[in-house]
Amino acid sequence: MDSFSNILTLVKPRTSDLISLKKSILLAKNNHARVTVLATKEKPSRYQRWLNHKTTTELVNEEKINSLIHLAKQEGISINYKIREERDQFITLKKQLKENQYDLVVAENLKKAPHLWTFEQAEYTHLLRVSDTSVLFVGDHQWLNNGNVLAAIETEENTVTHKTFNNEIIEKSSDLAKLLMSDIHLFNCYLESCSVSFQPMKSMKQSKNHLDHLTSFVKPYHFKGENLHVEEGLADDIIPSLANKYNANVVVMGYGEHQGWLSRIKGHTLDYVLNNLHCDLLALKQSNNHANKPHH
Repeated sequence: MDSFSNILTLVKPRTSDLISLKKSILLAKNNHARVTVLATKEKPSRYQRWLNHKTTTELVNEEKINSLIHLAKQEGISINYKIREERDQFITLKKQLKENQYDLVVAENLKKAPHLWTFEQAEYTHLLRVSDTSVLFVGDHQWLNNGNVLAAIETEENTVTHKTFNNEIIEKSSDLAKLLMSDIHLFNCYLESCSVSFQPMKSMKQSKNHLDHLTSFVKPYHFKGENLHVEEGLADDIIPSLANKYNANVVVMGYGEHQGWLSRIKGHTLDYVLNNLHCDLLALKQSNNHANKPHH
């Protein structure tokens, strides 16, 4: 599966469990993918050096990182370890993404744990915006063989670009589900029109219309009816709820399709979902070079 054949794994040597590295190795093992492990050896500023009399910070967990890489190589995984000396992790990521192309970036998303590393909002948002690389945010949630991959599909827009992006979401979600030996569920959220708030029959019709649109769009993929879901409500609330209900390994969301105020709204949803999910999240970036890609 070419969707995830070249993986960039971000590790923070002070993180105890190295979750991003472990999960990247699992993906690579199932996919025969290449993995680049990227760590930052932080350079203190001149003021910090003067204040603390410290030189470059040490890579506390380097021995454990090397041990995991050694075991991965013994299993035939193509994996290399790169350390960059920069002022912070953000500069490291930016330079690495400029120098090389990757199909996927794997980063830790350890919510509300100040003693462990996580992306600050500005950093992960900027990472998604400046590159065509999709990011898999992972936590300590274990991938189960009988779990599911949930993919968010929006069917309200009919532009060629939007349809192409939806197709890409479905295809990459399917590839990920195969790698994780999971089933795939597609869902759509909608907000009920004010005109039907007190008319149950019209409300039911609205829900059926959304389900019909979703069913029609995914018809070429031959999904079963029980794997298609339409829910009334805000995506912020619906996505974590469905992920719990269907024992999700990963939720897949599109990102970067819109610009301006709509982009900020979708960014807020991603931020909210990241902080409320009990599973991993794949933020799939729409890239311009796929805009005219034919659907097979």
